[in-house]
Amino acid sequence: AERRLPQVRVLISGSASSSLLDKAGKQLRSASVTSLRNGIPEDVNDKDVCILLAPSSRKDYLAAQQLASDGKVVVLINGFAKDQKSVSSRATFGYFLKPLTYNSQVVGYLVRTYPNDWSVVDVVSKETLKMTGDSQILYRNTNTPDLREPGKLIQKSVDERAIQARKNSNR
Repeated sequence: AERRLPQVRVLISGSASSSLLDKAGKQLRSASVTSLRNGIPEDVNDKDVCILLAPSSRKDYLAAQQLASDGKVVVLINGFAKDQKSVSSRATFGYFLKPLTYNSQVVGYLVRTYPNDWSVVDVVSKETLKMTGDSQILYRNTNTPDLREPGKLIQKSVDERAIQARKNSNR
């Protein structure tokens, strides 16, 4: 059998728009770009590096898990976990950036750059409100962050800033 050289395989979420697929295909000419809409491509080689772009559905994460279980190198970029079981506990988020909103405005981010801890960052004050390890933020037996506490921290920061601004304007 003919062996081909390993290549970069960019696999885009099955729920992504066709315009994202087209744009990625045009910009990433040296990589094979495919949608997961019809499942994992059959011609993925054992030595290929599979980059899953914007996985968002359970089906996308199951495809990533299948590829990894088959011994393939898998990297998730801009993953959005919709439920607590989306990301296996055997996986590790290398980079994670989740906007945190309050009153429909982005006022902070939950950030992870592996191997560092998770950080809750206020975009207005540029302060890190809290750093926390995996055991404090991940749902049990998963690699999916619980966004409730980061959301509350951002909300509290915004509220405290608003209270302080009112006090200063009344002087």
